[in-house]
Amino acid sequence: MYIGTITCSYFLRIYDYNPPKDFNWGDMSAKWRAEFTFDDFVGLAKEIYDLGCNSLEIWEPTFSFTKYSLDDARKLKAELDKIGYTKIVYCIGGWTGDSAAAVEPSYAFAQALGADTVVGCIQQPEKILPILEEAGKKYGIRYAIENHPAPNLCSPEEIASAIEPYEYVGANIDTGFFNALGFDLIKTYELLKPKLYHTHLKDTKPGNFDCYPIGDGSAQIAELLKLYTRDGYKYMLSVELESETEATPGLQKSLDYIKSFLG
Repeated sequence: MYIGTITCSYFLRIYDYNPPKDFNWGDMSAKWRAEFTFDDFVGLAKEIYDLGCNSLEIWEPTFSFTKYSLDDARKLKAELDKIGYTKIVYCIGGWTGDSAAAVEPSYAFAQALGADTVVGCIQQPEKILPILEEAGKKYGIRYAIENHPAPNLCSPEEIASAIEPYEYVGANIDTGFFNALGFDLIKTYELLKPKLYHTHLKDTKPGNFDCYPIGDGSAQIAELLKLYTRDGYKYMLSVELESETEATPGLQKSLDYIKSFLG
């Protein structure tokens, strides 16, 4: 099984875990794009691989299609192949109906990286999803809709309805968001599994979006992993830990927990 993590697990590293008082995700993402270099990314990828990951989800600000060229992406793919990664996924954060101009360059970039899936939350699905379907056909890349609170697509039912007409648009289950919002993960999985293309494994507690190492929250992750094993889930399990301190210890604990269920 493909097991990895998403590079935004280290989101506060760009501030040396001492963010400004007026911290926000937009400024933080811009700081990553401006300051985090190609060599920095390769170094982080090596750290993550050494944790025991065989796959990697690249969060766009850490290696952005708005900053790097297609040749840079191909060069990074060669570096990731050399490290030993077997699967790459590209996370663009999220798109709305006004994001059409970003779709083509991001899919071309993802293809150059060797990714077969792009992940992100969605607003105005009636406008953006047909564009993603056409890009998917052109590049052979699936889009996995990540559940985020409203106004993004949020509930299992609205995601299932949104993806039903499409071949190249499916679902990403973010276990942390679903759990925090009170959705049953097992019922969610059964509903979305026909077009489940990616998973963000994140542990939370009801009504609280703070992340915990897997096993320290209340998300039904053990039960979910048993179902994934039963059903031969073939996509990536991407551990996510948005931590205000160094993420490595929590990621290691999470990975060890997952592997104890997968054998």
